[in-house]
Amino acid sequence: MIVFYHTEIAQPTVVLTPEESKHCVKVLRKKVGDIIFLTDGNGIMAEAEITVATPMQCVVQILRREEVAARNIRLHVAVAPTKNMDRMEWFVEKSVEIGIEEISFIICEHSERSKVDLERIQRIAISALKQSQTALLPKIQVINYEYFMKQTSKIECGKYIAWCDQKNSEEFVNEKLTDGEVLMLIGPEGDFSENEISLARSLGFKEIKLGNRRLRTETAALYSCCVVAMKNTIMG
Repeated sequence: MIVFYHTEIAQPTVVLTPEESKHCVKVLRKKVGDIIFLTDGNGIMAEAEITVATPMQCVVQILRREEVAARNIRLHVAVAPTKNMDRMEWFVEKSVEIGIEEISFIICEHSERSKVDLERIQRIAISALKQSQTALLPKIQVINYEYFMKQTSKIECGKYIAWCDQKNSEEFVNEKLTDGEVLMLIGPEGDFSENEISLARSLGFKEIKLGNRRLRTETAALYSCCVVAMKNTIMG
């Protein structure tokens, strides 16, 4: 199944972007009458027939649309961006493939990076969305830690913070997660500051372990995705 991304698939006829048209017609050699699939990243997958096939303008007729069911457990990872942005890009790609609903790049006291190229990150997420043949593109933002925590104080969900404390004894993989949203905080390479940990505690975040090894920031974030994906599979 070949999946393309377009935000306006509610329309009966859709014109693919020049980039997508070129990929469809010139690279994949699709022609008039061929069937392709499109997603809008908001949970809708559409089956479409190509009616015009040129490298600059591929036009398709929507045949049917299907809403892809949301996962029982929805994951929001708030992670401090690493100095090497390649590692964050890797995380975004793999987390979209595995399953994630929201990504927040949080700027913390010990953060080594305060700027993120959201346009590039969005392109990577869209590519992963198409590759994995899924229909949900995560919301992605960059936000200051304290401001982010003020926002989360109003949200009812499972809240967790993973940080390098030997006293943390409870494993995330053993948590009995229920339907709804799970928010996981992953700190920078220098870890969260004491003030940041205290703020999380005051807002009801549970301190948690992500296995018995010391993980890189992006590995810890992806570990969370794997655990939630596993539990969603078990829940059916």
